[in-house]
Amino acid sequence: MVSDERAAAKEEVAALRRPFLIGVGLLLLVMAVLGVVIRQANAGNHRPEGTAERWLAAVGDTTRKGVGADARKRAFELGDPALATDLLPTAGTDGKAAFPDLEVGGATLVDGVARVPYRLHRRAGAGDKELKQGVVLLQRSDERWRVTGLDSAKAEERVPSEGGRIPSRAPLGAFVGAVLLGVLITFGGAGLIRWAGR
Repeated sequence: MVSDERAAAKEEVAALRRPFLIGVGLLLLVMAVLGVVIRQANAGNHRPEGTAERWLAAVGDTTRKGVGADARKRAFELGDPALATDLLPTAGTDGKAAFPDLEVGGATLVDGVARVPYRLHRRAGAGDKELKQGVVLLQRSDERWRVTGLDSAKAEERVPSEGGRIPSRAPLGAFVGAVLLGVLITFGGAGLIRWAGR
């Protein structure tokens, strides 16, 4: 009796396993296709503020113990790290990041050049920090922003903590679309698994 029940349970599990795996496989395929579509739709829509912040963070990490080589590579993908020579500490950092903090503001576009204000502190030795601020210059290259230089900030080019504009954000439609896409994936996945079980 018990062995009959176990055999029936095993058969039921085996009968459900194949449709479940088919449903999960189809769901993964749909998600992969959606990922490609989203990537293509977002091509060329990178924010200059994000590029400037990632470049400054990577330059700051070039002095960190164990990640310096990787940080130089990340920085070089966004712009030449040598452009930031004046920002790096002249003294050692004891294996810590060159910039304990950094902030960027909203970009201003002037003749195809994005000007992103920044404010950071660089390590100055013995626990001291030295304030550095200015503007990161970026230009489009292969549908991406690339750091091309640094400049002094104009009076109106300030970071948010100094009353300046906040960095640009994704449009409201992108947030609504992401929520709707999440709901569709959830219900679609549940529907696929139910369909595969029939």
